[in-house]
Amino acid sequence: IIEADLLGMVQQHEPALSQRRTWFAELGAPPTAHTFTTADGKCEGTVAAYKGGRVDWITTCKFFSSELGFGNLRIDGWVNRETRAPHVAVHLCIVFNVLFIYIGMPPRTNLVLDDTYNNHVYGAPRTCTGKSLNDFHVECVEDRAFKQYVSKSHVVNAFMVAPTTLLYTVPFSEKNFERVRQLSMDYMRSWLELVDETEGVLLDGIDTREVQTELLQLDVRTRQFCGRDPDTKNVANIFGLETTDKLVRTLWGDPDDPIWSSR
Repeated sequence: IIEADLLGMVQQHEPALSQRRTWFAELGAPPTAHTFTTADGKCEGTVAAYKGGRVDWITTCKFFSSELGFGNLRIDGWVNRETRAPHVAVHLCIVFNVLFIYIGMPPRTNLVLDDTYNNHVYGAPRTCTGKSLNDFHVECVEDRAFKQYVSKSHVVNAFMVAPTTLLYTVPFSEKNFERVRQLSMDYMRSWLELVDETEGVLLDGIDTREVQTELLQLDVRTRQFCGRDPDTKNVANIFGLETTDKLVRTLWGDPDDPIWSSR
């Protein structure tokens, strides 16, 4: 449901968005989603990729096992270098009766040095929702059903630099599911509004070599995080190294883009 909500929202907003091949497909193959399974058939997953307009690459990836009692969905949207708008990530996992959520917009600057970016992206209300990302953060902090999750990994915590990141466990119920679904949609609407901006802080100096170099370096490291995420080992244990490698590369970027095909 949430996958259809969010991907449909992006597709409707960005007419140029089109499906692309994943790293599982050979060069020249038609762009389709790829389905992968474990050797014993107990767990199955699907990954698909799209790009167009200012959306440099957006992937949907899900895998589930009714027998093992878990399901996982992630949508990662990476913005191109025509703007400094943040990227977006919506990751949802259900294990038995608990929802784990990670919803965030990784910045594309050093927030310690850039108060203007911080205030604009995370502190200013968006027209589409009437709320700032910080407002959503405060609502979750004050909701007793939301228990803040803190990773034990310094690698993971170093990636969670967006000040309004939503990282929680939530007891599964129809009410809580709808709450998470609405948060996901509000985040995606806010992201699309930021990506659309044509002037202001997100476009300042965008054509300069300095900004383009900074964006490229930051984007590559940010997008490659899933390869450094300790939890990726769990995926490898389930699906094997070969499938996991192609899955991680698909989450990174377009196999037909020289920036990613060379890595």
